[in-house]
Amino acid sequence: MNIKTAEFFNRGYEGPKYRIYLVSCLGSLAFSLVLVIANEASEIVSGAGLGTEIKWLALFIGICIISIACKKYTLNRTTAIAQKVVRRQRVELVDQLRHAELRCVEQMERGEIYARVVQDTELLSHALPNLVASLEAALSAIAIFIYMAFISLGGFFLAFGAIVFMNVLFISKYVKIKKTLRAARSKEGEFSDALDGVLSGFKEIKINTRKNNHLFSDIEILARTSERRKTEAEIAHDKNVVFAILLSQIVLGVIVFILPGYSPVYGTVITELVAAVLFLFGLTGMAIGGIFTITRANVAVENIELLKASITAFSSKTGKRAAADFSGFSTLSLASVFFKYTGKRDERNFTVGPVDFSIERGEVLFIVGGNGSGKTSLLKLLTGLYYPTGKGVIMLDDRPVLPARYQDYRSLFSPIFSDFHLFKKLYGIRNIDDKRLNSLLREMALDGKTEYRDGRFTRIDLSTGQRKRLAYITAMLGDKPVYVFDEWAADQDPEFRRRFYNQFLEDLRAAGKTVVAVTHDDRYFDRADRIIKMEDGNIISERRCRDS
Repeated sequence: MNIKTAEFFNRGYEGPKYRIYLVSCLGSLAFSLVLVIANEASEIVSGAGLGTEIKWLALFIGICIISIACKKYTLNRTTAIAQKVVRRQRVELVDQLRHAELRCVEQMERGEIYARVVQDTELLSHALPNLVASLEAALSAIAIFIYMAFISLGGFFLAFGAIVFMNVLFISKYVKIKKTLRAARSKEGEFSDALDGVLSGFKEIKINTRKNNHLFSDIEILARTSERRKTEAEIAHDKNVVFAILLSQIVLGVIVFILPGYSPVYGTVITELVAAVLFLFGLTGMAIGGIFTITRANVAVENIELLKASITAFSSKTGKRAAADFSGFSTLSLASVFFKYTGKRDERNFTVGPVDFSIERGEVLFIVGGNGSGKTSLLKLLTGLYYPTGKGVIMLDDRPVLPARYQDYRSLFSPIFSDFHLFKKLYGIRNIDDKRLNSLLREMALDGKTEYRDGRFTRIDLSTGQRKRLAYITAMLGDKPVYVFDEWAADQDPEFRRRFYNQFLEDLRAAGKTVVAVTHDDRYFDRADRIIKMEDGNIISERRCRDS
């Protein structure tokens, strides 16, 4: 049985471990000595003087104190280590996610990511103390076995055979239990994804009763499937526990009622044997209970490793090097850029390009086309969120942008996509000008809706149009050379739609900013310097609206 949990914590904690090992071994030995001293003292102090009783009592209390102190130390240390390793693991996973490419997030199930980063790591936070407790129980059991061999070889072989048989039985079921737990954890991920659907699509299910009921039915099925899988694993484990109890009762029965009949010697040590067997099977029960937790933790470790592998498959191609400043470009070009989009689980394919077009600094470019024509995919290629498939390249002033420089290239843009996310904090913006921020809030008619206080917006649960205006404010404060708008005006009222084309775009043009906007508002096409039209992933026409 490969204990991935032990490997996980051994890799994750770089501090000294020898003290924990020593204290754990000392505590296991002390726990075993509690039984030995109790057995020996029960024979010696009977009829002995008060001085002898006090000596044995002091020895017993001393060993108990050592046992409890060692247990407290190992539990405290392993708990602290587990929490530290889990914290680092969570941060590392999020760090890997933030450095992954967009296609990674698009192709992975969001619920699966939540389940791995939150649920599996939470399970692992309890695994190390259980692992150490199981190892301590095993060490204590070995010591008690040695003690039993000294007092009765017959009792030793009987108990040893029962324990070996019980462990063989457990290991034989380990693979099945692990497989069942893995299936249950997978369903937990699907359940998290469905829950995210309830929250993200709340408006849609609230207005459509049939969709609401269908989604809830799906969630119920996922919950029941997860329940069934986990119950199967728990019952399989419980069978092992019950069998362990049965074996302990059988061994006790044999020691008390059968062994003394074969030899009168057993009658003199029967009390010691009974106490040893009770201790031994108690420790075995602790070990088995811990092993089940470790089995669940092993599944969690495997899930996390799979998540890491999936992220690595879409890892960023940008290297660690000094940042390059591309803000002084004059022309941005896409040269024979082609991209093949493969949906989740290969259910659909879509291609963009090959695309050839250039944007001059300070130009306002509109992209038009029907739904599904590839406009948003083109924006993702333009902003560097997608890498071109094949030999196509992005050029800045006739210099190709290499994959290692894509992050620097992306820094040119301030995009507001149709599925934009609005953060409460103004991340990435230094030296925030409160006066300008408040002026922009008033200009966007948001001064009565939200305010920026204590380093965050007090409210972002606004209408879609208001959220887009708040995103526009964030973009303006970022002050980037290129602004990208994906149907920004679509959710605005007539006043802000007019202002977007007549005022905002003109302000950006006057400031020397480059603007790329996806739009369907044909009445405002004359506000652009150029318009390109897309269809089936290709640019089918281009026309200039203003003279240079």
